[in-house]
Amino acid sequence: MITVEQAKEKMDGVVVPLATLFKDDPDKSLDIDAMQKHAQWIVDNGAKPGNTVFIAVGSGGDFTVMSTQERKSAIKAIADVAVANKIPTFASVQSTDIRTTIELCQWCEEVGIEIVQMSSAYYYDVKKGDITAWVKEVAKHTNVGFAAYSHWYSGSKYDMTMDVANEILDIPNTVAVKWGSPDIDNYLSGIKHFMPRAAVVNNGSLSTYGHQLGAKAWISHVPNFFPAHSIVVHELMTAGKYDEADRVLDEFSKEYGHIGNLIRSETAGEGVFVKPFMRYMGLATGPSRLPSRDEVVTDEIMGLIKNLMDRAPSIVESAKI
Repeated sequence: MITVEQAKEKMDGVVVPLATLFKDDPDKSLDIDAMQKHAQWIVDNGAKPGNTVFIAVGSGGDFTVMSTQERKSAIKAIADVAVANKIPTFASVQSTDIRTTIELCQWCEEVGIEIVQMSSAYYYDVKKGDITAWVKEVAKHTNVGFAAYSHWYSGSKYDMTMDVANEILDIPNTVAVKWGSPDIDNYLSGIKHFMPRAAVVNNGSLSTYGHQLGAKAWISHVPNFFPAHSIVVHELMTAGKYDEADRVLDEFSKEYGHIGNLIRSETAGEGVFVKPFMRYMGLATGPSRLPSRDEVVTDEIMGLIKNLMDRAPSIVESAKI
């Protein structure tokens, strides 16, 4: 089993929820070859241990619209690339059926993924005791490392409190915390509190401040289509140039966030707002599965994407490393 110290060493860099790619066929079946090429493309464009961590089949990878077997196939596809390139990798094992979570944990052990993320309930109303009982039961069946995960933006909108996360950290498998919160006090207090006990992945908007507090890993979808931006930001943060890192982040992220919000206002899902950027950059994406509807990405939105991505290289080139 991975140790806390090993997890802290590996959880360093931008954490990328990889898009899951489907074929443009009647079943919208998994496109394993395209997914592996996509993960390798990110590596070929600068991702390496120390600046990048992958998330396989997370919410950004549309796990909610996939069968258990599809999730296993997609996890293995990404694991093959990640292991070959020594990229640290999380996998998503969320489910409303504990048997599925256990099966996915055991599968991750088999294919070489060392840490899994388990969110709290995203369908049922959340009860604190239910969360810890769930994680304790899963731990009886696997030696994979766990990341306690405050998935407050899921259907249940449960903002995990630090006392619940502490209980999960008492379970030996737990080596990491993927922490975010809509409450700024809970968000920042959690990052500070968990640093001595676990590898902390900053799952909030204050990437540079979280890094200053010691959270070396931070979430961004952007490397799915523009790895250079996040890699430069991480280099700046690692060099202690936080003002410059903020500038490079803000010059890109304000427009990127606005475009994402335009798409999210019309359809659900996460891959659906990343894939239009990927398409513009000439990358394979395939269609989205319902409930995500690709048709909400209008010509006007694609124009906004073009305007941003055409000047994006200059933002990176202007960075003062």
